[in-house]
Amino acid sequence: MFTYTTFEIRRTLRNIPFALYTIIFPAGFYLLFTVVFGGASQHSYAAHYMVSMGLYGTIGAGLTGIGTQIAFERRGGWTKQLTLTPLRPFSYLAIKVGSALILTLPVIILIMAAGGLVNHVHLSFWSWLLLVPLLWLASLPFTALGIAIAYTFRDEAANGVTVIFLFLFSIAGGLWIPPQVFPPWLRHLAELLPSYRGADLGWHVVDGHQPFTSGTLIFAAWLVGLFAIAGWRFRRAT
Repeated sequence: MFTYTTFEIRRTLRNIPFALYTIIFPAGFYLLFTVVFGGASQHSYAAHYMVSMGLYGTIGAGLTGIGTQIAFERRGGWTKQLTLTPLRPFSYLAIKVGSALILTLPVIILIMAAGGLVNHVHLSFWSWLLLVPLLWLASLPFTALGIAIAYTFRDEAANGVTVIFLFLFSIAGGLWIPPQVFPPWLRHLAELLPSYRGADLGWHVVDGHQPFTSGTLIFAAWLVGLFAIAGWRFRRAT
Protein backbone atom coordinates (compact mmCIF):
# COMPACT_ATOMS: atom_id res chain seq x y z
CA MET A 1 0.00 0.00 0.00
CA PHE A 2 2.85 2.38 0.77
CA THR A 3 4.29 1.95 -2.73
CA TYR A 4 0.96 2.62 -4.41
CA THR A 5 0.31 5.61 -2.12
CA THR A 6 3.66 7.12 -3.10
CA PHE A 7 2.87 6.49 -6.76
CA GLU A 8 -0.53 8.13 -6.36
CA ILE A 9 0.90 11.28 -4.77
CA ARG A 10 3.67 11.62 -7.34
CA ARG A 11 1.25 11.10 -10.21
CA THR A 12 -1.12 13.75 -8.87
CA LEU A 13 1.64 16.30 -8.31
CA ARG A 14 2.79 15.78 -11.90
CA ASN A 15 -0.69 16.85 -13.01
CA ILE A 16 0.17 20.54 -13.35
CA PRO A 17 -3.41 21.85 -13.93
CA PHE A 18 -4.63 19.96 -10.86
CA ALA A 19 -1.74 21.29 -8.73
CA LEU A 20 -2.33 24.85 -9.90
CA TYR A 21 -6.08 24.68 -9.31
CA THR A 22 -5.97 23.06 -5.89
CA ILE A 23 -2.79 24.58 -4.43
CA ILE A 24 -1.95 27.85 -6.17
CA PHE A 25 -5.42 29.19 -6.95
CA PRO A 26 -6.75 29.31 -3.33
CA ALA A 27 -3.58 31.11 -2.17
CA GLY A 28 -3.83 33.57 -5.05
CA PHE A 29 -7.51 34.13 -4.31
CA TYR A 30 -6.64 34.82 -0.67
CA LEU A 31 -3.99 37.42 -1.58
CA LEU A 32 -6.29 39.01 -4.15
CA PHE A 33 -9.05 39.71 -1.66
CA THR A 34 -6.82 40.67 1.26
CA VAL A 35 -3.91 42.52 -0.33
CA VAL A 36 -5.11 43.83 -3.70
CA PHE A 37 -8.56 44.83 -2.40
CA GLY A 38 -7.15 46.10 0.88
CA GLY A 39 -8.78 43.69 3.31
CA ALA A 40 -5.47 42.92 5.00
CA SER A 41 -5.67 46.25 6.80
CA GLN A 42 -8.25 44.56 9.02
CA HIS A 43 -6.49 41.82 10.96
CA SER A 44 -9.71 39.96 11.76
CA TYR A 45 -10.72 39.82 8.10
CA ALA A 46 -7.29 38.61 6.98
CA ALA A 47 -7.28 35.87 9.64
CA HIS A 48 -10.83 34.73 8.97
CA TYR A 49 -10.35 34.73 5.19
CA MET A 50 -7.16 32.71 5.65
CA VAL A 51 -9.26 29.96 7.26
CA SER A 52 -11.92 30.24 4.54
CA MET A 53 -9.44 29.87 1.69
CA GLY A 54 -7.62 27.07 3.51
CA LEU A 55 -10.85 25.12 3.71
CA TYR A 56 -11.75 25.99 0.12
CA GLY A 57 -8.44 24.50 -1.00
CA THR A 58 -8.93 21.31 0.99
CA ILE A 59 -12.49 20.95 -0.34
CA GLY A 60 -11.18 21.25 -3.89
CA ALA A 61 -8.51 18.63 -3.26
CA GLY A 62 -11.03 16.27 -1.69
CA LEU A 63 -13.74 16.63 -4.31
CA THR A 64 -11.66 16.74 -7.49
CA GLY A 65 -8.76 14.67 -6.18
CA ILE A 66 -11.09 11.82 -5.28
CA GLY A 67 -14.39 12.25 -7.09
CA THR A 68 -13.08 13.09 -10.54
CA GLN A 69 -10.00 10.85 -10.49
CA ILE A 70 -11.82 7.72 -9.32
CA ALA A 71 -14.59 8.29 -11.86
CA PHE A 72 -12.09 8.56 -14.72
CA GLU A 73 -10.15 5.51 -13.51
CA ARG A 74 -13.34 3.48 -13.34
CA ARG A 75 -14.26 4.58 -16.86
CA GLY A 76 -10.80 3.75 -18.19
CA GLY A 77 -10.77 0.28 -16.63
CA TRP A 78 -7.92 0.99 -14.21
CA THR A 79 -9.91 -0.16 -11.17
CA LYS A 80 -10.69 -3.45 -12.95
CA GLN A 81 -7.00 -3.92 -13.63
CA LEU A 82 -6.28 -3.45 -9.94
CA THR A 83 -8.58 -6.37 -9.09
CA LEU A 84 -5.93 -8.61 -10.65
CA THR A 85 -3.43 -7.42 -8.03
CA PRO A 86 -3.36 -8.03 -4.26
CA LEU A 87 -4.76 -4.51 -3.79
CA ARG A 88 -8.38 -4.81 -2.70
CA PRO A 89 -11.08 -2.22 -3.58
CA PHE A 90 -11.27 -0.88 -0.03
CA SER A 91 -7.48 -0.52 0.11
CA TYR A 92 -7.57 1.36 -3.19
CA LEU A 93 -10.19 3.73 -1.76
CA ALA A 94 -8.25 4.19 1.48
CA ILE A 95 -5.14 5.12 -0.52
CA LYS A 96 -7.14 7.67 -2.48
CA VAL A 97 -8.47 9.25 0.71
CA GLY A 98 -5.05 9.25 2.36
CA SER A 99 -3.41 10.76 -0.71
CA ALA A 100 -6.03 13.52 -0.87
CA LEU A 101 -5.44 14.37 2.81
CA ILE A 102 -1.68 14.49 2.28
CA LEU A 103 -2.07 16.70 -0.79
CA THR A 104 -4.14 19.21 1.19
CA LEU A 105 -1.15 19.93 3.41
CA PRO A 106 0.67 22.15 0.82
CA VAL A 107 -2.57 24.10 0.37
CA ILE A 108 -2.94 24.74 4.09
CA ILE A 109 0.73 25.62 4.62
CA LEU A 110 0.87 27.98 1.62
CA ILE A 111 -2.23 29.93 2.66
CA MET A 112 -1.16 30.09 6.31
CA ALA A 113 2.28 31.30 5.19
CA ALA A 114 0.60 34.02 3.11
CA GLY A 115 -1.48 35.00 6.13
CA GLY A 116 1.47 35.18 8.49
CA LEU A 117 4.17 36.58 6.22
CA VAL A 118 2.20 38.80 3.85
CA ASN A 119 -0.83 39.86 5.88
CA HIS A 120 0.93 39.70 9.27
CA VAL A 121 -1.76 37.59 10.90
CA HIS A 122 -0.71 37.17 14.54
CA LEU A 123 -1.85 34.02 16.32
CA SER A 124 -0.44 32.00 19.17
CA PHE A 125 1.80 29.06 18.31
CA TRP A 126 -0.86 26.60 19.44
CA SER A 127 -3.53 28.34 17.34
CA TRP A 128 -1.40 27.99 14.20
CA LEU A 129 -0.74 24.36 15.07
CA LEU A 130 -4.41 23.61 15.75
CA LEU A 131 -5.61 25.04 12.44
CA VAL A 132 -3.98 22.26 10.39
CA PRO A 133 -5.88 19.28 11.92
CA LEU A 134 -9.07 21.34 12.09
CA LEU A 135 -8.93 22.10 8.37
CA TRP A 136 -8.23 18.43 7.71
CA LEU A 137 -11.24 17.51 9.83
CA ALA A 138 -13.39 20.10 8.07
CA SER A 139 -12.51 18.61 4.67
CA LEU A 140 -13.69 15.08 5.51
CA PRO A 141 -17.40 15.51 4.62
CA PHE A 142 -16.35 16.67 1.15
CA THR A 143 -13.99 13.74 0.78
CA ALA A 144 -16.99 11.50 1.49
CA LEU A 145 -19.03 13.47 -1.05
CA GLY A 146 -16.28 12.98 -3.62
CA ILE A 147 -16.41 9.21 -3.03
CA ALA A 148 -20.19 9.17 -3.43
CA ILE A 149 -19.96 11.14 -6.68
CA ALA A 150 -17.17 8.91 -8.04
CA TYR A 151 -19.21 5.74 -7.54
CA THR A 152 -22.44 7.28 -8.84
CA PHE A 153 -21.40 9.16 -12.00
CA ARG A 154 -18.97 8.53 -14.84
CA ASP A 155 -15.95 10.65 -15.91
CA GLU A 156 -17.21 13.95 -17.40
CA ALA A 157 -20.49 13.83 -15.48
CA ALA A 158 -18.62 13.30 -12.21
CA ASN A 159 -16.32 16.21 -13.01
CA GLY A 160 -19.28 18.50 -13.62
CA VAL A 161 -21.05 17.44 -10.44
CA THR A 162 -17.93 17.98 -8.29
CA VAL A 163 -17.48 21.49 -9.70
CA ILE A 164 -21.13 22.32 -8.98
CA PHE A 165 -20.84 21.15 -5.37
CA LEU A 166 -17.47 22.89 -4.93
CA PHE A 167 -18.86 26.27 -5.93
CA LEU A 168 -22.19 25.73 -4.19
CA PHE A 169 -20.67 24.94 -0.81
CA SER A 170 -17.91 27.55 -1.17
CA ILE A 171 -20.15 30.46 -2.09
CA ALA A 172 -23.28 29.63 -0.08
CA GLY A 173 -21.17 28.48 2.87
CA GLY A 174 -19.47 31.85 3.23
CA LEU A 175 -15.97 30.85 2.13
CA TRP A 176 -15.65 33.23 -0.82
CA ILE A 177 -17.79 36.02 0.59
CA PRO A 178 -17.86 36.71 4.36
CA PRO A 179 -21.20 35.44 5.68
CA GLN A 180 -21.57 38.65 7.72
CA VAL A 181 -22.58 40.48 4.53
CA PHE A 182 -25.25 37.91 3.60
CA PRO A 183 -28.92 38.83 3.91
CA PRO A 184 -30.51 37.16 6.96
CA TRP A 185 -32.18 34.33 5.02
CA LEU A 186 -28.94 33.40 3.28
CA ARG A 187 -26.98 33.62 6.52
CA HIS A 188 -29.39 31.14 8.14
CA LEU A 189 -29.03 28.83 5.14
CA ALA A 190 -25.23 29.07 5.26
CA GLU A 191 -25.21 28.07 8.92
CA LEU A 192 -26.77 24.73 7.95
CA LEU A 193 -24.03 23.85 5.44
CA PRO A 194 -20.94 21.75 6.22
CA SER A 195 -18.63 24.31 4.60
CA TYR A 196 -19.77 27.04 7.00
CA ARG A 197 -19.62 24.76 10.03
CA GLY A 198 -16.23 23.41 9.00
CA ALA A 199 -14.80 26.90 8.59
CA ASP A 200 -16.44 27.95 11.86
CA LEU A 201 -14.08 25.57 13.68
CA GLY A 202 -11.11 27.61 12.42
CA TRP A 203 -12.86 30.96 12.80
CA HIS A 204 -13.32 30.29 16.50
CA VAL A 205 -9.62 29.49 16.85
CA VAL A 206 -8.46 32.74 15.23
CA ASP A 207 -10.86 34.58 17.54
CA GLY A 208 -9.15 32.97 20.53
CA HIS A 209 -11.98 30.58 21.43
CA GLN A 210 -12.21 26.81 21.60
CA PRO A 211 -13.35 25.44 18.22
CA PHE A 212 -16.24 23.17 19.17
CA THR A 213 -19.68 24.66 19.75
CA SER A 214 -23.28 23.54 19.50
CA GLY A 215 -23.05 24.18 15.75
CA THR A 216 -20.45 21.42 15.53
CA LEU A 217 -23.33 18.95 15.81
CA ILE A 218 -24.54 20.11 12.39
CA PHE A 219 -21.08 19.45 10.98
CA ALA A 220 -21.01 16.01 12.62
CA ALA A 221 -24.41 15.17 11.12
CA TRP A 222 -23.13 16.03 7.64
CA LEU A 223 -19.96 14.01 8.26
CA VAL A 224 -21.83 10.87 9.32
CA GLY A 225 -24.51 11.24 6.65
CA LEU A 226 -22.13 11.76 3.73
CA PHE A 227 -19.87 8.90 4.78
CA ALA A 228 -22.94 6.67 5.04
CA ILE A 229 -23.93 7.62 1.48
CA ALA A 230 -20.33 7.15 0.28
CA GLY A 231 -20.19 3.68 1.86
CA TRP A 232 -23.50 2.72 0.28
CA ARG A 233 -22.41 3.84 -3.21
CA PHE A 234 -19.02 2.14 -2.83
CA ARG A 235 -20.62 -1.20 -1.87
CA ARG A 236 -23.11 -0.97 -4.74
CA ALA A 237 -20.36 -0.25 -7.27
CA THR A 238 -17.86 -2.86 -6.08
